[in-house]
Amino acid sequence: MMRVGYVGLGNMGGALAKRLQLNIPLHVYDINPDAVARLVAAGARACRSACEVAQKSDIVLTCLQTSRQVRQAVFGADGIAAGLARDGIIADQTTGDAFETRAMSRELTERGIHLVDAPVSGGPPGAEAGTIAIMAGAPDDIFARIEPVLRAISSNVFHTGDIGTGHVMKVANNLLAAAQRMLTHEVMCLAVKNGVAPQKAVEVMQRSSGRNYTLDVTYPRHILKGELFQGFTLALMHKDVTLANDLAQSAGVPLFLGSLVKQQYQAAINEFGAESDVNEAVRLFERLANTRVRPAD
Repeated sequence: MMRVGYVGLGNMGGALAKRLQLNIPLHVYDINPDAVARLVAAGARACRSACEVAQKSDIVLTCLQTSRQVRQAVFGADGIAAGLARDGIIADQTTGDAFETRAMSRELTERGIHLVDAPVSGGPPGAEAGTIAIMAGAPDDIFARIEPVLRAISSNVFHTGDIGTGHVMKVANNLLAAAQRMLTHEVMCLAVKNGVAPQKAVEVMQRSSGRNYTLDVTYPRHILKGELFQGFTLALMHKDVTLANDLAQSAGVPLFLGSLVKQQYQAAINEFGAESDVNEAVRLFERLANTRVRPAD
């Protein structure tokens, strides 16, 4: 049986590891002992370092906030690369930088270790339900080895191409989602200020050509209830949009709207703080439009 480990058990990684644990025994590590304890309660085995996870695994999955953190977890003291045997696989589920991912892959290849980028979209609810989308960048033979592990998390696994393409696809998707989120706030303020009730505006657009994830999920679960906390920060969304803009600049692809979306998230960060929840951005649009789409306090 293939031995599997997981490093990075935060909001997203914890949900992915918990889902994986239902089907495959795990060795786990996180700098937060409470996060480790939650997985141990679900049946995982705790390790004292990322290196120990790697020593006890053939495949190690990671989910951290940035590629810089992934590099530290892989190459740092007591890192994954120090413990993983030759021909082992690291599958990075971070929303990361494709350039940095490819650079790490080249460095790991020299050690006989394979890197797969396998970011996800669908949030913790999608991970828990087993419906989250997984975008995997890897050579065909390495993807064939990692695919059964990824499918233990979700049936929605997509092989996007060679190394780095999973992260390319993820930041492209996140830019689209980030743009839809901001435009939806803007349009909702337009409708509400001109006499349409917020609930009615959402109901109509959910059945119309403007339908999107923000209307289907974010507004019913959060905005219309006045419960803005979703567990994803403005800083992380700005990071994802920045990665997409950097990728576009490198490839010579103009992003007329994408660059504007980056500035909108920066404006929200300036107003509410980088660690504020991403849904706080609706308050910026409400203020600018002098209206309110959330229920009264």
